[in-house]
Amino acid sequence: MAEREDQVLIACRMLENEVREAMRTAGCDIPVIWLEKGLHTNPDNLRKELQKTIDETEERFSPDIILLGYGFCGNAMSGLCAKNSRLVLPRIDDCITMFIGSRKRKTELEGGVGTIFQTCCRSDGDDTLLEQYQGFVEEYGEEDAKDLFDMIYGNYKRLGVLDTHCFPLEPVVRESRHVAEELGFEHEVFDASNNFIVELLSGKWDTGRFIVKESGEEISTQDLHAE
Repeated sequence: MAEREDQVLIACRMLENEVREAMRTAGCDIPVIWLEKGLHTNPDNLRKELQKTIDETEERFSPDIILLGYGFCGNAMSGLCAKNSRLVLPRIDDCITMFIGSRKRKTELEGGVGTIFQTCCRSDGDDTLLEQYQGFVEEYGEEDAKDLFDMIYGNYKRLGVLDTHCFPLEPVVRESRHVAEELGFEHEVFDASNNFIVELLSGKWDTGRFIVKESGEEISTQDLHAE
């Protein structure tokens, strides 16, 4: 029997509940390096931090494979490269698509209604939509705050909670429903899963769903849309 290849997972803490549950499901016990949630708000910063972490991971663990628990996150994955390891990551645009399963299903769930999706986690330092609006009011006054909020979120009409079955749902729904009611948004709970992460950890890397780069190969924008 071939010896199992050494693997390390680098993942966003936004996925922590889903990753830990996936590790139990997959019977996987590999090192996990967590990166802070807020990095995804700036793709350039995320790219730099990921490349630094990949380099440090290779030096520390010398793994055969580095798994990335990320979508493309505003093209933050483009240009990443491991010198001596294979890189594997989901072929998706963001973590929301990771939980929903595909861009096609995401479009189907939206049904033409602009939807802001969330799980139990929010980025470090991120406020709820209601807290953002209240912050605008304090800084700019009621009228200008409404104009600014509409400029940013005017295309969204619904707040959708993704139930990945990896966290207590009730408190998340209670908070998000309150936010939706205060802002005049529709509210809905959608069934989701951590199956993408289970597949990532299990080595089931269907080329339609995962990108696999050999050592020295860079991830490119084209990889996101490759067949």
